[in-house]
Amino acid sequence: MAPAAKRKRADGRIWVWLSGASLLLILAMMAIIGFLVCANSFQVLWPSRLDLVALADGSVFLGFPMNGDISPEGLPRTRYKVGNREINSGADFRWIYEQDVVKRNHPQEALVVNRMENGDFYGFLKRRTGGRNESATESPEEFRESLVDFQRRWNSLAEPPRRRLAALGDAWQENHLAFLKAEYEMRRALTPDAAEMWKANLERSIEREEAVKTESERAMSLFNAIRDEFQAETAVFATADGTEISFPLSALADVSSPNDMGWTAKAWRFAVNVWNILSQYPREANTDGGLFPALLGTVALVFLMAVTSFPLGVAAGVYLREYARDGILSRSARVAVNNLAGVPSIVYGIFGLGFFVYGMGGSIDRLLYPERVAAGISTYGGGGIIWSSLTLGLLTLPVVIVATEEALATVPSEIRHGSLALGATRFQTLCRVVLPMASPGILTGFILAMARAAGEVAPLMLTGAVKSAHSLPLDGEWPFVHVERKFMHLGFHIYDMGFQSPNVEASKPLVYLTALILLILVFVLNFAAIGLRKRMREKYAMRGF
Repeated sequence: MAPAAKRKRADGRIWVWLSGASLLLILAMMAIIGFLVCANSFQVLWPSRLDLVALADGSVFLGFPMNGDISPEGLPRTRYKVGNREINSGADFRWIYEQDVVKRNHPQEALVVNRMENGDFYGFLKRRTGGRNESATESPEEFRESLVDFQRRWNSLAEPPRRRLAALGDAWQENHLAFLKAEYEMRRALTPDAAEMWKANLERSIEREEAVKTESERAMSLFNAIRDEFQAETAVFATADGTEISFPLSALADVSSPNDMGWTAKAWRFAVNVWNILSQYPREANTDGGLFPALLGTVALVFLMAVTSFPLGVAAGVYLREYARDGILSRSARVAVNNLAGVPSIVYGIFGLGFFVYGMGGSIDRLLYPERVAAGISTYGGGGIIWSSLTLGLLTLPVVIVATEEALATVPSEIRHGSLALGATRFQTLCRVVLPMASPGILTGFILAMARAAGEVAPLMLTGAVKSAHSLPLDGEWPFVHVERKFMHLGFHIYDMGFQSPNVEASKPLVYLTALILLILVFVLNFAAIGLRKRMREKYAMRGF
């Protein structure tokens, strides 16, 4: 070995270089992952150019160029997103060989029509028929304004009966549960008077059910009349080859003309798309629409998990470090905690399903709602966000416990002795001196636990996460937080779209977008916790681990 190499090895410079190279490699991989996620997400958010392609066989079509490659025959080709599923036999994409392309242009009047169902439609506006302000010739901008006016009128007239139907549905559900309770108690009544009382309650429930049914039919008739009136307003579009197709305006969610947009208009459309993604509900088996229920469910789950796991983990770590004697039990507990940190998450999910859902949830149902159990209806025993949060709390407990112990170990024993010498009790020393000084390190463990919990999917599939949830765990109805309800989660949403979707290829950009939103959410939560840790570290002038 050369003398220079020996000197570098002796003074440790080679290990410094290897450490730096490892860090650069990690940062490069993170940058590549971030670039891929962002680039594919922008396909959903940024209004791209819409091509009108003419082929050598005389056919024409409209589509977005997605990516290109070399075919097995060695010919260059481009994949286009062509939409128009009802015309293209349900296909969303089409491969085009470059040698078959005769002409490409970008007509400014080409429209992207986002529909409530059946994906996007690409074509040209011909006319608008029915309703008020009927127009045979209308520019895309005028049609967009007409669609916004139509949606405003539709919401103002249809929303009251729709809300009434939702309220009547809730009333029917509540009355049905009261009916089950009355029927159950009547069968179990021990005295004739009790039986008569519950029989009267049962009869009142039947009367209320009939009244709710009559009112629901009236509200449904009103809603159907409004819908039929608005169904008459339609828009006629033409495909690239001139085929005309008509859609009711009520079936259209949005319309845009990307080829007629400048950078300012595209930036505004980008912001509108971001808002729609964050505020709307999913559509078409989660392959279109927004992510609001999944985003809300993820945030609620993380906060409920923090409330359950953080105090318990800190308390366990404090006991093991400050109070437990160094014996077989304490050493066994530490070994068990370290082993639990390596248990696969699906095992926690199975435990949560058996212990929390079937055990605790089933016991609560049998104790509080025996009539529902007799009817086969689960309230707490069918999974919910509370059981998912407790399962994730158990999953992250080892991280919090170990971090708490290590953080307490960084506080010098002289500080404890000084506090005790000044007359403070052991508990006062712990609460007012030791824990505040160890808080930066404890928060480090909490950050790691929160980041892991936010991305877990396997335990949630068994304890409460669902593909679609119409009732949110947080809403404006008392008691506002409904811990027994099932919920949607961004991680489970990614799994569902990526592997269970009926059209995986078409939903791939939305999969990347959902992943990007989940990453941003984790980063925001982590940065908030890191900021709090920094303030605690500066306040107590103590170095965390």
